Amino acid sequence: MRTIYNKIFLVLLTGLLFAACEENAIPELAEPLPDSATEAKFFFHVEEAPEANFYVAGQKATSAASTDETLKGFNYGSIFPSNAYAVVESGDVDIVAETLEGEALATTSANFEEDSNYSVYLVGTTNAYEIFVMEDELPEVDTERIYWRFVNTMAEMPFSVDAYAVRGGEDPAVISLGNNLDFKQAGDYVALDPGNYTFKVFESGSEYDPETSEPYIQHSLNLSSMGRIYSTQIRGTYSETPASSNIDYWREY
Repeated sequence: MRTIYNKIFLVLLTGLLFAACEENAIPELAEPLPDSATEAKFFFHVEEAPEANFYVAGQKATSAASTDETLKGFNYGSIFPSNAYAVVESGDVDIVAETLEGEALATTSANFEEDSNYSVYLVGTTNAYEIFVMEDELPEVDTERIYWRFVNTMAEMPFSVDAYAVRGGEDPAVISLGNNLDFKQAGDYVALDPGNYTFKVFESGSEYDPETSEPYIQHSLNLSSMGRIYSTQIRGTYSETPASSNIDYWREY
């Protein structure tokens, strides 16, 4: 578990909304963690869901920036906090995703271990919301490498998926990020060298070449910032022709 995090009240003072990609990242304000704590980050992955917030052990865990006293929430594609984790209560906790009107969209229970990191997702569809909790087994920071993983949070997928990081250029490479990953499953963190990558997702069991075949969905990025940890995620609801909003990436640290 890292010893640096963005405290919620400092995030609020920035007055900034959190955006998906790193170029829109908030300023990184750091303070030491207490001796024991749990860190969590929260994702909103249900298309057309109303604005909502997460509550952990009865305490509001997500905070959207506001210029007045109005309660704000998060829409599809949002994350809290950006490029960091929030500190939450350890132990056996109830987790609720709640609309601004106080309606519980989904609830679950989890055991948050001290000195551990978790990702908490609101997933599913507007007819069937779920909360999915996953422990983030973060690798040690390596200032000469970049770490990446793949997470499948796309509801109603009729097949499992294989994910790859495909590097082009003078030193091409194909790196597996996980095979046969179903809804609410993730691959392990994999070390990547800098370069131009296309992150591709294929139907498991189908015939394909990761370098040349057309994937189900993909996005492309240039990786140059060393010593960081990221996840590519597919989200929303399955369709035969996914939109660009159905895939994105987030930075853990």
